[in-house]
Formats: sequence, C-alpha cells, structure tokens
Amino acid sequence: MSMNKWRVLPLTIADQQQHIDCSEMLLKTIEPGYPATLYWSIAEPEGLVLGFSQKEEVLNQEVVVQQQIPIYHRRAGGTAVLVGPHLLSLDVVLPADHPLILVDIVKSYQWFGEAWVETLEHLGIEARLVLPQEAREQRMLLKQPETQVREELLRRACYGSISPYEVVVGQRKVVGLDMIRRKVGSVLQAGVLLHWETGTLAKLLGRAREEQALLEEGLLERAVGLDRLAGHTINATDVITTFEEVVFSMDKVG
Repeated sequence: MSMNKWRVLPLTIADQQQHIDCSEMLLKTIEPGYPATLYWSIAEPEGLVLGFSQKEEVLNQEVVVQQQIPIYHRRAGGTAVLVGPHLLSLDVVLPADHPLILVDIVKSYQWFGEAWVETLEHLGIEARLVLPQEAREQRMLLKQPETQVREELLRRACYGSISPYEVVVGQRKVVGLDMIRRKVGSVLQAGVLLHWETGTLAKLLGRAREEQALLEEGLLERAVGLDRLAGHTINATDVITTFEEVVFSMDKVG
C-alpha cells in the first residue's frame, strides 16, 4: 500500500478526552474510498481510560481523589489503561470498504500486530505476535480455582492479559490492541508502552493493600516498556517514523 493511500495526522499531545473525541469524529466522517488515517497521540495530563463496559466500581476512589486522576471512557472494549507520557497511542481509521477490514474480526488485527513486530525489530527489539491459541490458554486460567482470583485482578488492566495478535516480548505485552467497528468503518487502536511503571495503576485498581501488592507485582510480569527492553529511552518520534516506514512499504495489502 503506497503512502498516498495513507493520511497521516501529526502527533497530538492533549487531554485524553480530546483524543477520544477526535477518533470518534474521524470515524463518523469517513467515507468509502477515503485513505486510511493514522492519528498518533499522547495524553497530557496522565489519566485512566476504562473500557466500554468497565464500571468505575473497579477503582479505588480514595486514590482517584488523592491523586486527582481524571477518568475517561473509551468506545472500544477491553479494560483499564493508564495514559500519559509513558504511552504512545495510534488510531488507524479505515472506511468500511477498506481491504484491511476483514469479516473475521480477530483476523483483522493480524496485519496490525505484524506491522508492530516489524517496527520493534527495526528498533532493535525482538518481539512476536500472540497467536489466538495462546490467548485462549491464558483465558482458561480464569476457570482454574488456583489462578482465578489473580487472573480476575490482573484483567482489570489492559496490560494484565493478552489478546490475539497483540505484541509481546517473551511473555510480556508491549503493544496492546483494540477496535471500534461501525457500519461506516473501523478504528484499530494500539497502545505502545514507552515505559511501564505499575505503582499508580496498582493503587488505582487495587481496592485493598493486598490487591495493590498483587497487581504491582503481577503487572510487572505481564508487560514491559520499550526503554527496559532497549536499555535506553526510545522516543515517540522514532517509533512513529519507523512504524510509518513499515506500513508504507507494505505492498501485500493493496
């Protein structure tokens, strides 16, 4: 797919609600034949975004008030994501007739995950895709008495579990994915961990000290930031440039 089939918006650093509204507006106004649109964003100030069906009851309200953390609700599924300077987000907005939208919803993530694996490879990080079977096996831990409580707790956070075609290094998630699908088109969303610090998230999602301790430890096992993997800070601009080079050179999809 050549570059003229992509419309690229510059990186926007703003309040997370602005990003949610912009993504919604891009999807609402897209029409058949439009190019795929890349919308890059970083949230400022730091905030917590809950998944579409996730209720605020999962939060430790005392910590929310103490830390004055704004709470947002996204239109995609999944669970809580802490947004801020540590997380680079990308929305790919596709019109309904776009070849990258497949009938099989899960399979629609595959090209996106593959592009991220290749991007990280160019940045010196050896990553891999989560295959559907691996994601299913982790979900089975929810049904086993000895792992159920821990899994339910970790799944309050997006980076506490894996889904098909997300991107991991070893067993730890680096790029989380989700999707909004409407009649007019789809938005594929990626969140790339530039840095992974679990303290704030554990406090927000743990209603008791024991839960907070378990979350802090468990989330470190489940996800990792690019800085830790590379041994140095990888800035958002480098990630953006590399990803765009990868997708612009994809000729297998158009």
